[in-house]
Amino acid sequence: MPMTSSRQDKPPPALPADHDLWEALRRCDPDALGTLFTRYAGVVHAYAVRHTGSYSTADDAVQATFITAWKQFSHADPGPLLHDTARAWLLTIARNELRNSTRAKRRLAQFVSRQPAPLHAPDHAESVAARVDSEQRIKAVRAALGRLPAHERETVELVYWAELPLAEAAEVLGVAEGTVKARLARARRRLPALLDQSGPEEAR
Repeated sequence: MPMTSSRQDKPPPALPADHDLWEALRRCDPDALGTLFTRYAGVVHAYAVRHTGSYSTADDAVQATFITAWKQFSHADPGPLLHDTARAWLLTIARNELRNSTRAKRRLAQFVSRQPAPLHAPDHAESVAARVDSEQRIKAVRAALGRLPAHERETVELVYWAELPLAEAAEVLGVAEGTVKARLARARRRLPALLDQSGPEEAR
């Protein structure tokens, strides 16, 4: 007789969509923030590392981004999520936090001092040596990007480093999608020559 299993295999439960998490956050559900953190902390961290060239600053930026996200829902109802994903919204917060790292660190310290169990960002490097090597490579690329106008550099970071679709990048930057396309086209024309100008000393 063929053996039968008394237990039927069940598919894993479907993960909640960002719209569902957003609605839960409107009800101040901290579990929803935890799920968003798990889903997008890596995206925010990668963007922050490439924006600053520093893993430690990126770690702080991730913390500050999700703390600010929670505060926005705690202080006022932002209304329904207007897009399919909360990614652009979170990167907008991250971008603002990175513009003033001192303010971000102060908010983090204040938040941590009131919490029994602070959030912890995962370690994204296998070793200190790997971090140093990675930061040096990032600094070399950033040296080339640094020769671009600021608005073009930010556009490249969001589209190519954070891998945002053009529409989401336009939302983060507060410009039209056509403006994003034009900035990318100009940056692509300039970058080959700028990368040739970046020598090993740029990574130091």
